[in-house]
Amino acid sequence: MLTTEELSGIVEVMVVVSDEEIIDIAQELAYLRDDETPDLEDLRQLITSAMKIHWLEPIPSTAVFNSPQSSMLYIAGSASFGTVPPELSEIMDTIEFEGCRSFDWGMVTSNIIPDMSRKLDRLESLVEDAASGAVVVEKAETKYSELFNLYYDYDFWLPDGLPGVGGRLEDISQRLKEIKKH
Repeated sequence: MLTTEELSGIVEVMVVVSDEEIIDIAQELAYLRDDETPDLEDLRQLITSAMKIHWLEPIPSTAVFNSPQSSMLYIAGSASFGTVPPELSEIMDTIEFEGCRSFDWGMVTSNIIPDMSRKLDRLESLVEDAASGAVVVEKAETKYSELFNLYYDYDFWLPDGLPGVGGRLEDISQRLKEIKKH
């Protein structure tokens, strides 16, 4: 079965990949390895788990130049450290892939910034709950740490970073320090 690391490596090589292409590659990979044909639901779960850990990011077809016709497209995510399966070059020789494999970073960023803003809003609310004693401060610190790590991944990965997010995270960090002093 295709692993998360291999899926990420495939997407890194191909730049943009559709659901259908992932399925085709996974099936061909299983054939070359004398493995069972992967279950479609297992592949969808693999894609979902890769997105949750930011090894894959969904991208709208409008952001892809000469986009493959697909309902879902993916690029390697901000936390991606893929492993390219050695069989991939053989698979790419046998399967015809369409499109030129490039995309608009601005559209990718425009999808990520609102999501990060919502996460920051929830974190700020959690920090205020910690200040009032409604939740333990350690819970807010854990969420802060998770969001800070995600911010760093995105800020490094995106060509123009995430303007404004770092400042909000710094403010939240200061608020957490104040809460811990009291």
